[in-house]
Amino acid sequence: MKTKLKATKRFRAVLTDKERTKKIIEWIRYWDSKIRNHFPFLTKHQDTIGLGITLGSATLMILFAGLYIAGKVPFWLCIFSNAILASFLHEIEHDLIHNLYYKGNSIIQNFMFWVVWLFRANTVNPWFRREIHLLHHKVSGNKEDVEERMIGNGMPLGWRRLFTMIDGNMALILQGRNVGKDAYSYLRKISAPRIIGPYREIFFILWYLFLILNTFRFLNLFMGYPFGHLLFLNPFFTVLNSLAVVYLIPNWIRQTSIQIVSSNMHYYGDVPNVYNQTQVLNSWFVFPLHLFCFNFGATHGIHHFVVNQPFYIRQITSYFVLPAMKRYGIRFNDFRSMLRGNSIQEEKPAGFRETVDFKPQT
Repeated sequence: MKTKLKATKRFRAVLTDKERTKKIIEWIRYWDSKIRNHFPFLTKHQDTIGLGITLGSATLMILFAGLYIAGKVPFWLCIFSNAILASFLHEIEHDLIHNLYYKGNSIIQNFMFWVVWLFRANTVNPWFRREIHLLHHKVSGNKEDVEERMIGNGMPLGWRRLFTMIDGNMALILQGRNVGKDAYSYLRKISAPRIIGPYREIFFILWYLFLILNTFRFLNLFMGYPFGHLLFLNPFFTVLNSLAVVYLIPNWIRQTSIQIVSSNMHYYGDVPNVYNQTQVLNSWFVFPLHLFCFNFGATHGIHHFVVNQPFYIRQITSYFVLPAMKRYGIRFNDFRSMLRGNSIQEEKPAGFRETVDFKPQT
């Protein structure tokens, strides 16, 4: 019986990285086309879908915030829901950077940029991020890759890397000078301002106040109230802690999750081409992080081969493409790379077969 996907050649020939890259791209585009043909509305209404996810996610974040403040849902459900919704907005921002919604319409694109940023204000503004993300695709795995190095990619495993991955300001302190020096020739060409308004700064002021004051409050309670009960601060704590539940904590969880995953799934230092830029992280071990970054570690590698897929189509495509990527030698769950500062492992992955050339058959 003729199958849609079958092995067409079985000969002993070692494929080059370029040839493997071409084959993987063929698989991605084949399944992308197949999915779009089966669900034509995904292409016809792509702009509307992107705007709908943006407005829907933002609205639901407000709704869950209101329900929590009104006492209708517990704090953990609000945190969990808003962290996931914020991850949708992150994916929309990434798609907008690649011009996947309302191409040529700067008014709507800028509106969507404002929405996705203000609901996740602990990030750099999306206009600046667009510049460093497109740079990331040009120099991924090299010292000029500002986006990945500023979240810990290439750093030795240890406390410095941990703080870099979980806190944007610590990343600036620990990495900013070196990264800025290494990528100066690229950064000087960026026209978008790094700072637009005080939104990110306000987020971190509130975040640090939440951490410091609640730590002080706990220690004061633990030591038997040596500073008194401080009842006059209760209204302030009520407002600050409510803000933390509906906005600060969800965004910290989302941002930390994707930065841990992203900084470790990208290789660094000895990356000669697209084929060697990423691995696939789809182990159950990463699942808790994937909840808050839309399965990033399992799907982002696909994006490096084909950049013009909306995130939801890439997710569907991944179920069919990941086996082919593994067949062509893309590394899966190479956790040892974390001990090597994300350096590429020299030897081939266990079970790698160089003698089979698969390609999609239409």
